[in-house]
Amino acid sequence: MPSSDELLARRQRLLDALPPLHEILRGSFFVRRRRCGKPSCRCARGLGHRAAVVGVTFADGTTTQIAVPPDLEPVARRWVRNYQRLWLGIERLSAINRELLRRRRVMPER
Repeated sequence: MPSSDELLARRQRLLDALPPLHEILRGSFFVRRRRCGKPSCRCARGLGHRAAVVGVTFADGTTTQIAVPPDLEPVARRWVRNYQRLWLGIERLSAINRELLRRRRVMPER
């Protein structure tokens, strides 16, 4: 079992590794293929047109999709990935803080 000082150091490393909060987007990034409906278009015979989308489901159960232009795909992917990293980091920080609380190694607020 790690010492309290090791837990504090691990916690600081986790904090330092969190993504910037201004680059967070809750949702899922995915690519779809769709048909435009024109009978003469190549999509009527093939895979369809590529469309990148970020899907977001809200607390009330509604879902929205945001079309992402090709030049913004890397940004959207990074923001969604950052959201996942943030929540994983929060879970790890919470586990460390629970253990520090059990050990009574919590610094009082100033």
